[in-house]
Amino acid sequence: MLPAAVSGGVAGFVKRKTRSKIAGFLVGVAVGLVFSLLYLADLMWFICAVISTFVGAAISVFVDKLKVFRQNSEAATNTVHQASSADSLWQPDNLTNYARQVFERFQYDWSNLDYESIHKYTTQRYSNHIGLVMQALRQMGRRNVVDNVRINEAIFADAHDDANNQSDRVSVAFLAEADDRLEEVATGKKIRSTNEEFAEKWNFVREGNEWKLDGINQPTEDVNTLVGSLNKFAKDNGMYFSLDWGRLLLPKGGNLFLPRYFSSADVNNHVIGIWDGGILVQLYTCVLKNGNGFTDEGKNKDEVNYLIGQIMLPKSYGGILVDRDDNSIFRKRIISPIGYKKIEMEWGDFNKRYTIFATNEDQAASFELLNPSFMAWLYDQNIKANIEVMDNIVILYARVSSDEKRYAEMLEILRRAHKELKM
Repeated sequence: MLPAAVSGGVAGFVKRKTRSKIAGFLVGVAVGLVFSLLYLADLMWFICAVISTFVGAAISVFVDKLKVFRQNSEAATNTVHQASSADSLWQPDNLTNYARQVFERFQYDWSNLDYESIHKYTTQRYSNHIGLVMQALRQMGRRNVVDNVRINEAIFADAHDDANNQSDRVSVAFLAEADDRLEEVATGKKIRSTNEEFAEKWNFVREGNEWKLDGINQPTEDVNTLVGSLNKFAKDNGMYFSLDWGRLLLPKGGNLFLPRYFSSADVNNHVIGIWDGGILVQLYTCVLKNGNGFTDEGKNKDEVNYLIGQIMLPKSYGGILVDRDDNSIFRKRIISPIGYKKIEMEWGDFNKRYTIFATNEDQAASFELLNPSFMAWLYDQNIKANIEVMDNIVILYARVSSDEKRYAEMLEILRRAHKELKM
């Protein structure tokens, strides 16, 4: 309800400014109660509004965002103290201070896409991964600016002291706040922004007499979404895997990722890498919420699961939609989207199998994937993949159920598409 959203937002803001949970809660409740007066006409709704006001404010200021990372904190802290008695690199205060410095420096370097600086304090594996993400951001004309950073709490979350130091590792969990915004480089236009308090676990491994950052975990990561085939595929192909990624590289606009669904998209199992020819490739699962789509029976769905392959190209093709004509009647596109027009290709069988909409007919005609051989092969695959092009971004996507494991099929489609795009 509106009072819950208002009280929660105000409580969080006051908490950050005053660094007082009690002040945040009281001010949030007060403002929420004022908004609750809008529901006075109906006693039941008014009571619900008042209750939601208290709940919203309480959740905003009292929920422990570090809870998932505290589970092993005591044991980790003991390991750090014990290790420090024989090895100065484990000295607790120095280790925490170093982790804080890396945390703050990383935000600055990340905001400025400064790979060379990040490379100095990260492992080779992680710096390679970050470098690819930065390359993707550049290709999309984006940057993720994180400033006004403030660390509110830092705890040891995990630690392992190896007998010969070769496998020493330690994780520090941070509770922090910052102004975090994803924006277009050319215009400075915000794609999304937030200044909410957040928690992260920063993982360090020992290299000689130094600690190097080797990864960052979110408390929202769900091990149930870990897909072994994707992780293995990434390693086998020199690519990089992330369990819980977010929306930094998610296309915005087009027709699959409409603006009203972009903010609620849940992206997991993200793989990124460079394939032959310098083409940047991504593969991930995505759940779009708020009823974006229908089942085959035409019933509304609160969540729709997609398996997506994404390729970045060196040139733009405008907007292109390629819909399979064997899609359910409830999935068929009845009219052309705004700014698009329906076009037909010169191959009769192609037009029987696919419907194409494009913003520019000439650009669509030059798109390498729209050839009879590839599209006939794609149509015959068991997984029903559609295609959307948004300027220099190509996505191949298929609706799947939440328990389907069809990554190998989409990986093969992505490989075949990659081969066609190199021709």
